[in-house]
Amino acid sequence: MRIAALGATLLIAFASCSTTSSAPTDSTYQQPNSLMGGEITRRVEQIPFQHREELLQNLMWLAQAGEQSIPALVGALRNENPKVRSSAAWVLGRLRDRRTIPNLQAAMHDSDPTVKLECARTLVLLGDLAHSPALIEALDSDRKEVRYLCHEALKTATGHDFGYDHLNANKDQMQVSVLRWRQWWSEYTGDPVFAASYQAKHNITITPAAPAGETQPPVDGQQPEPNGTVPNTNGQTVEPVQNPPAGQVVPVPAPMPTPTPRPNGGN
Repeated sequence: MRIAALGATLLIAFASCSTTSSAPTDSTYQQPNSLMGGEITRRVEQIPFQHREELLQNLMWLAQAGEQSIPALVGALRNENPKVRSSAAWVLGRLRDRRTIPNLQAAMHDSDPTVKLECARTLVLLGDLAHSPALIEALDSDRKEVRYLCHEALKTATGHDFGYDHLNANKDQMQVSVLRWRQWWSEYTGDPVFAASYQAKHNITITPAAPAGETQPPVDGQQPEPNGTVPNTNGQTVEPVQNPPAGQVVPVPAPMPTPTPRPNGGN
């Protein structure tokens, strides 16, 4: 889990300095007392000046504060500093409160690509698959931590992995796996262009096989629920494992067979 967190920090850290608006009052959520509210606001205001471990620990604290930190985080999605906006989206992704989906959807209009990617990753983890294309496109990113975090979010939400390996040194094999993801989306939406354009651009002549590499194979032909859960043999649902943001905090560790998530944060 450390690598995903770290990966999140690396993306988050692109931002420059700025100020943070105070936490808005929103009676929809549990309200902190004055002491806790002040601490939450202070920690949000510290984000522009933190990096790597310090930033990760601060974001984890905000996540552990739970629902009472949501009003401040929702407000931070509109902060003038993209690092603060991206960090807020990452923490909201860890809180997994679906009431924040409209706020994150509005933040998808952000002009900063890192913020948009982080919001998209969080939305997919919350069950809004409409933003899957942004994550699928990021599977070709030059940054391995971005590839990892985006793939983990897609895998968690859908139960597929299509043989994708974010550390695969064979570019042709990786592109075939990405094409499989694109074909999945084309079949899911009925729009063949998303896959066909990629296949033509990279001159991929071998059509990928049917979906492969389910992380949680459907039982008796059942498909994952829209929110990413998968029915188990008892008819109950298995909640997907939450992964850290795809555009946020962490120093990138040396390539490992099975990386452990952390955020992407500055220097």
